[in-house]
Order: sequence, then structure tokens, then C-alpha cells
Amino acid sequence: MGLFKNILKHHKTSRGLTGLGGGRWGKVPQPPQWYSSSTQLCGIYPFSAGTSRPNVGTPLGRDMNVNTAVCGDMKTWYDAGLISSPSMMLFGLNGNGKSTAALRFMYAMAARGIIPAAFDPIKNEYGDAIEAMGGNRFRFGPGQPDRINPLDLGSLGDAAAEIGGDIGDQLYSLAIDKAVDAVVLFTQINRGSGMPLSDIEETILEELVKVVIRTVKEPWLPDLLEAFDHLPQDVLEISGCATAVAFRLEFRVLRQSLQALVRGRMGALLGGRKSVVIPLGNPGGFCFDTSSIPESNSKLLSAAMLGTWNIGFSAMDAHWELAEFERLKALEAAAAGDFYEPKVRWGSYFAIQDEFWYPMRACEGIIDRADRVGRTNRGVGVSELKITHSPKDFLSLPNAKDRETAKGFAQRCGMLGLMALTLDDLDALSAVQPLNAKEISTVAGFNVPPSWAQQPTTDGSPMAPPGAGKILLKVPGRVGIAVQMSLTPIENAKHVTDARSRVTTIGESLVS
Repeated sequence: MGLFKNILKHHKTSRGLTGLGGGRWGKVPQPPQWYSSSTQLCGIYPFSAGTSRPNVGTPLGRDMNVNTAVCGDMKTWYDAGLISSPSMMLFGLNGNGKSTAALRFMYAMAARGIIPAAFDPIKNEYGDAIEAMGGNRFRFGPGQPDRINPLDLGSLGDAAAEIGGDIGDQLYSLAIDKAVDAVVLFTQINRGSGMPLSDIEETILEELVKVVIRTVKEPWLPDLLEAFDHLPQDVLEISGCATAVAFRLEFRVLRQSLQALVRGRMGALLGGRKSVVIPLGNPGGFCFDTSSIPESNSKLLSAAMLGTWNIGFSAMDAHWELAEFERLKALEAAAAGDFYEPKVRWGSYFAIQDEFWYPMRACEGIIDRADRVGRTNRGVGVSELKITHSPKDFLSLPNAKDRETAKGFAQRCGMLGLMALTLDDLDALSAVQPLNAKEISTVAGFNVPPSWAQQPTTDGSPMAPPGAGKILLKVPGRVGIAVQMSLTPIENAKHVTDARSRVTTIGESLVS
């Protein structure tokens, strides 16, 4: 009887109650886990727990330390007050997923109505995606259809004419300033570092550009040569030369530089009277594809990159001004009891500048002017992602002033994205944006393989590098978050950057 009572008696343990009917488990099983939103999981309470990491914005993957979900991008974190600027600089060695991360941001932000703008040099990694979303793709380079006319005032000029008044005048002046910067940049790039433009040469170019834009209906580069040969009196006075003959003798090298832009290799890029026109408001965005220009042709590629920055960011500013103009017209109509449908509505932009540091190496003293060409009004909702390989890209610039200016790009970014980098890279970056020892060792270890015996993929494709998809999100003043990004099957199928490596010859085999 006593034994029977003891069996019926219940005692609390970590595995449940002992005794008959107590339900104690001999082994505690590991329950399955799922990641989901709080809306979907609310009915399974209390067996759910929230993530301890940021969970607003683009779904990225899992925290590599605590295995919780991580979400975020420069736009949502800025709107939530987590970062000071809607911008990121992304560093990483080749083949570890920089462009894949950029596409993930682009897809997620486009789904929220943020228009993508991809400035795509060297490799065609964004053009297909932009076209699939209904965006516009512009191709530059040998044999390609599109041209850049640096004297075309583009979207800013069109907006100035449409809006008129004081704002129109301001936009017109801004468009001319952009044209001047573009012509000076192209001239300096084509000359190279060995022959920098003097202050007076820049001044002469500026005045020539302004004269041509004011007096020619559809100006293009050959009109600069025409103005040079038939010199306006204003330009002659600024030059300090007594006669036009003396001017042409004094500035003959400058004329040769302009001639090279029109007739040299640059002519295939800059020699058109018509420049590309970006339709404003297309939710699919736009992409500048310069992949047909070989990387070895550094002058042409740098000019194409800087030229497209000028066109693209000017279009964003024009879009904002036109949308504000149309919004005010709609408000005025409503106040009068009428209805007016705006022709253009504002949509925030996400700008991707891949291989960001490439054109900065074209010649000394270029970085300040390049920044002006590729700058828009940060206050009008433009989020930015600048991508490059290594912090050494800007720390190795030959000009000391350029190096200091370049450091400011990384310092002003709201967040850094660090994919696989070397210890030297991380030490160099830490001098600009401080990293602790744990963060440095984490990023340096991204590319360390787990073992020499790598398992083949199910489809026979090459294995991804050990660091593929691993990224440390670093916000100044906060501990970095190491994330392993996870891709959907569609992303895996669509984004292939090593297509040539995956091609095999039928019938060939290796014999040992």
C-alpha cells in the first residue's frame, strides 16, 4: 500500500511531474523552429520570442552569433532614427556577394515604392533586374546606342522650363553648373594626371560652356570648338589676352584637349548631339550599363561613370522639383473646388554606385568635382549605397587632399557594410571608422573555409566562397551585427555573376 501511494505522489522536476499521470519526459526533444512575423505567430503564443536585433526594413538573414532574424536598410533605419544618414558604404573582396546584397536591398525597397537607380560599371549585374521591373536601361560604350552630351541640360533644364519663375531660374543655373563640371571633368580625365588643368583653363572652359549654352539651340561639344575659334568678347576679356590670335596661341593646348574629346575615343561616348533622357516617375527605375567598356580603358570608363552620375542625380533633383510643382497645382485646384491630377508624383530613390572609387583614380584633384557631379539633395529622400572592394581604394589615392576628402565619404555614411576583407583592409578602415578587435576578427574570418573537404552542390555548380553572404552591419557607436544572408530560390537562379565558370563542355571529363 505504501509503495502504491509513493507511485501516485507527484514531485516537480525540470522534466515535468513524477508519479502516475505526471507526464515527466525521459528526454526533452528539440522543438522545431520557424521564422515568421508577429502577425503570423500571434496564435502560437506563448511559444514565440521576438528578435533582439533590428527588424524593420529589408529582410537580410540571421545573426551569426545569436541566430535571430535581422532586417534593415539605410532608408528604414534612417526613418526610425537608428542612423544619421540614409547611406551605406559596402566593402568586400570579389566573389563574396556585394552585388547580391545590393540587389536584395533594391528588391525590398522597390517593393515599398522606392525607385531604384543603378549606376552599373564593368559588369552587367543590375540591368536585367531593372528591366524585369519595368525600368529603363541605358547602354554606353563601343557599339552601344546611347550617348552623353555634357552640354545638354537634361532633366534639370526641362524642369526649369516647365516650372519657370525663381525656382526655374535656380534650376537653370544648377543645370549649367552641372554642365560646366562635366566638361571640366571629361577634359581632365582625357588629359590624365600628367597635365592638370590650370585655374585659368578651368575659367575659360566655364565661360565657353556658358556662352555656347546661351547662344546655341541644341549645343554639343563641337560647338565649344566653334566658340574657341570665333572667340566671344567676354571670354577674351577674362583670358587677359589682347587679341583673339594671342588667345589661341596661349590656350592652344586647351583646344587640343577639346578636340580630343570630340574626335578621339571619347567621341564614341560624348560625340552625340542627343543625350539620354530619363523618364521621371517610372517605378521600375533606371540603370546605366557600361559593361561593354573594357576595364583596361580607364579613361573612357571613368568618363562614362561620372557622366552617368551627372545625368542620373540631376534627374532625381528634377523629379523632386517637378513633383513639388505639380503637388502645389493640385492643392490650388482643390482650394478652388476643382480637381487636378499631378503629371508627376514623387517617389523616393535608392541609388547604387558600384565600383565607386574607380573614377577617383583617373587623375589628381578629381574627387571634389566628382562629388558635386554625383550629388543630389540629401533632404529629398535619396538613399545611397556606395560599393567598392577595399578601404585602400581611397587611402591609396596619390593626392593627400583627395585622400582626406575620400575619408569623409566613409565617415559621413550612416552605416558600413563589411563583407570578407583582409586584416590590412580592416586596420586601414579602423583608422577612419573605428572597429573593435572582435569586429575585426569576425570580418577577417568570414572567408576561412570550414574544412578542406567541401561538399558539392546538388546541381553541380561551383561552391560559393566561405564568406559568401556574410556581412557585418556597422553603425558608428554601436557594436556591429554579423549576418549570414539567405537567398530565395529565385535570387539564386537569377543572380549568377560567374556564368562562364559554370559552362562545361559536353563529353569532356577529367581522367586521373
